[in-house]
Amino acid sequence: IIKALRKYSIPAELYPENAKMKKQMGYADAMNIPYVAIIGEQELADNTITFKDMKTGEQVSVTTEQLIEKLK
Repeated sequence: IIKALRKYSIPAELYPENAKMKKQMGYADAMNIPYVAIIGEQELADNTITFKDMKTGEQVSVTTEQLIEKLK
């Protein structure tokens, strides 16, 4: 997914370690990252991504293509 985002010049990074979600969200907040993509077991099973707006807290389930369109 990161490779697909970067193909469209959308900056993306992967949290560098296996850590609890709270720590990862804290990192994103501290780095002023406006959106996060969450991929857990359910998302893998459904082939979806949970897209979270860090400012509003709104979360939606999207496909990779929908994610790219939201971030273009």
